[in-house]
Amino acid sequence: MRKLFIAASIIVLASCASTPASGTFGDKFEKNSVMTADEATASFMAGRDTIYQVSGEVEAVCQHGACWLDLKTADGKLRIDTDEQFKLPKDGKGKNAVVNGKFEKKEDGKLRFHTTGVIIE
Repeated sequence: MRKLFIAASIIVLASCASTPASGTFGDKFEKNSVMTADEATASFMAGRDTIYQVSGEVEAVCQHGACWLDLKTADGKLRIDTDEQFKLPKDGKGKNAVVNGKFEKKEDGKLRFHTTGVIIE
């Protein structure tokens, strides 16, 4: 019985391990040609469909699964989606982030950014 309790305790503690507050999450990448969220959005809307590196202040982070974050833009926010491929730190609000990935224009006209990697500074 004691061994069962110890094993259960270890599992619970391991599952509570938190994600570090800064660093690289997902695929590692070198920062180059980094744009603001507004610059990258304008470039995509002008027809340039490419991989972008977008930098900005983190406005919000998913508090349930840590699977998305919002970057501040001049007129709102840009949703950055990890597609649940990796977790982000839940306490990233207010920090600077650089994300690497591609835009998607949804049927409702809203933009989403699917990232393969995030650097939180």
